Amino acid sequence: MDLDNLAQISKRDLEIIQLHQFQQPIYCCNVTAIAYAFTALGYLTTVDEIFYATQLPIASVLDDGMTLAETYDTCRTYLEKKEIPLSIRIEHFDKPSMTLEAFTREVEAAVCDETDVHILNFNTRIAHENPSLEGGHFSLLADYDPKTQEITIADTNPKRYTRFWKCPIQRIYAACVDKDSSSNRSRGMIVLRRLEKANLKDNGVVHPSEIALNALHSE
Repeated sequence: MDLDNLAQISKRDLEIIQLHQFQQPIYCCNVTAIAYAFTALGYLTTVDEIFYATQLPIASVLDDGMTLAETYDTCRTYLEKKEIPLSIRIEHFDKPSMTLEAFTREVEAAVCDETDVHILNFNTRIAHENPSLEGGHFSLLADYDPKTQEITIADTNPKRYTRFWKCPIQRIYAACVDKDSSSNRSRGMIVLRRLEKANLKDNGVVHPSEIALNALHSE
């Protein structure tokens, strides 16, 4: 399926994310989140492709995990090697400017902007209020309800956490502020944004992603 122009059809992150399903390999939520984000923006990507293109040592991911900064570096290396027209930004939540209010404003704008996808790095114990969970995790921001102040996460490990789950934005913010012991810095987010708009060819053929979105809205 050709999804190069997918992000120009939808107006909400939840819609473009729902068209795809990802299941992380064991202890590989970071690279899976990168592949998920690129694919949601219309650039079909697999976990294997990222490992191959970046020459990322598998042991470094499986044995030690990856910090937010290391995940950012991997993501940036992949988009540069593939010459994908996306910008990339990293935000550690120990920055004084990254307050709950600032995060909320960014989330409200992000979920209605079809040109960007946010990868969140958070502590699962805090996000799920479950002390038995492992700790650091990467998944995508999918939606936000300002009335309930609940954020929707598109998880990279749906078999464990379900494909989509919700929690108060204050809690996911606290989970992102949590310090990663491997880097001695707070967790945070990576933002991928399109640098150019691609137009659908006017050839009388309905784009496959438009068919999928129409089916989604008719449910």
